[in-house]
Amino acid sequence: MTSDTSTNFTCFHAGPMVDWSQFQLEPPDVPRPAKGKLFLRDLLGSSGLEMSLNVVGPGKGIPFLHRHKEHDEVYVVIGGRGQFLVDGESVDVKEGSVLRMSPPVARAWRNNSDAPLYFLCIQYRADSVVEGGTRDGHRVDGSPNWVN
Repeated sequence: MTSDTSTNFTCFHAGPMVDWSQFQLEPPDVPRPAKGKLFLRDLLGSSGLEMSLNVVGPGKGIPFLHRHKEHDEVYVVIGGRGQFLVDGESVDVKEGSVLRMSPPVARAWRNNSDAPLYFLCIQYRADSVVEGGTRDGHRVDGSPNWVN
């Protein structure tokens, strides 16, 4: 794991997804040790949202339900397949699935396949408002000057 930083950006290099199982969280950051999860907010210097990299091994899952007080969560499945439990309803997910959950939703996930399940989890304040699409962006004079 390495990072590149400058005045206006931070780039964190987590390494190949196959190595994400080395990440581990420990109490008091989580209720119990959590293997295969890495929070990125502090590593990226981002105060407006939290994001985590996650890998769940075959036959593994979160052993408890949880919900949030103030945060929506968006889960983006980037590899493998599994299931999310959303207020008691089982939702099958696979690469390319994107789920949004509001704070009061009780949730858990599991990998019921024989290959790793990889996903990103993005948390942000549920009551925040973002002008979507390209409304916040604007063109800058000049052209990209790529270095070979």
